[in-house]
Amino acid sequence: MSDTKKENYIESYQFHHIKTNECLECDDFSCEEVCFRGVYKIINKETAPKCIVVPEREDFCIKCHICTTVCKSKAISID
Repeated sequence: MSDTKKENYIESYQFHHIKTNECLECDDFSCEEVCFRGVYKIINKETAPKCIVVPEREDFCIKCHICTTVCKSKAISID
């Protein structure tokens, strides 16, 4: 049994923080689909998925936390 902890790689934006290593395990891309403000975009869906915040749309976020709720890996946090 290994006691090694998985290291988190966190990308921080204005008030969004995404554990991008958790995105690698994602297969439903729900954060991108449920955000009605278009804040998130998934890049490299077929190879190494990664959730990013669209910089020009981050200010549109109303902090409803639908994205944090729907993310199965709990990779997204909002200040």
